[in-house]
Amino acid sequence: MNIIDSKSDLGFKKVFAERPHLLMSLLNNLLPLSNPIVSLEYLSPELTPDQEDGKNTIVDVRCTDTHNRHFIVEMQVSKQAGFVKRVITNMTKVYSRQLSKVDPYILAQPVYSLNLLDHALSNNENKWFHHYTLTERELHEDYIDELNLIVVELPKWRKLNTFDLQKPKDRWLMYLSDPNMFSKFLTEKELARYNEISEAIEVLETKNFTPEQIRGYELYIDNMRSYVTNMSEARREGIEQGIEQGMEKGKTEGKAEGLQLSVLILEELKAGVKVSIIAEKYNIDTALVEQLKTLV
Repeated sequence: MNIIDSKSDLGFKKVFAERPHLLMSLLNNLLPLSNPIVSLEYLSPELTPDQEDGKNTIVDVRCTDTHNRHFIVEMQVSKQAGFVKRVITNMTKVYSRQLSKVDPYILAQPVYSLNLLDHALSNNENKWFHHYTLTERELHEDYIDELNLIVVELPKWRKLNTFDLQKPKDRWLMYLSDPNMFSKFLTEKELARYNEISEAIEVLETKNFTPEQIRGYELYIDNMRSYVTNMSEARREGIEQGIEQGMEKGKTEGKAEGLQLSVLILEELKAGVKVSIIAEKYNIDTALVEQLKTLV
């Protein structure tokens, strides 16, 4: 089956911004909800600033349910500077704008921001699901769940290799990671039993998109490959520079990105993080990390 990437902007929005029953299934299976979502209403994905000189944001999907809970869903393929701050800004915009000037505060309902990442956010190699709320620092069980930030690190989930086809959550995570993987486990007839996943895969078929959309998608793929290649080369050169200067001076210092990155890697090596984990996180050769390890 000739399908586009489920993580691409085109594919992700085609499935989850146009088919509320598929979005509802995704949210019910990935979010820690006290009450399941039974219906959804799409809202404008544009979050305008409160002031004219503020920042305007377009999110992938935004909706509300019958409990008036608000949901923001985003797919992040590449790392983004200020990612967490941007997400928090968007959440607070949605929360604060629920009420009119005369509505009592008690009517405000929780906001859930689901962020699906195709890269690592934290150093813990086994922790791929993160749920952040407002928590009392000493009594961690005392929390306020009006703002819920959920982060799913897809590469870590894939690496754990605990996929269970019988679990809806795992089926969605596999779909988001690589929908082509289902053909390795299932025949077309077997896949049809999982109607939601089957439908979501069929939506990605190239025949469902216009020639203009496909050309845009091919440009997106080319840009992503160029970005990854350029970042990898820049990091490699920076790390080599950092190693060379570190060997000469006995320490790593400087303003260059590569030198700063070598400092971060040294800190992680001192903390006991595995060489292979560091190499994958920063997209560099393990040999370069091994060289830095001699400085620890």
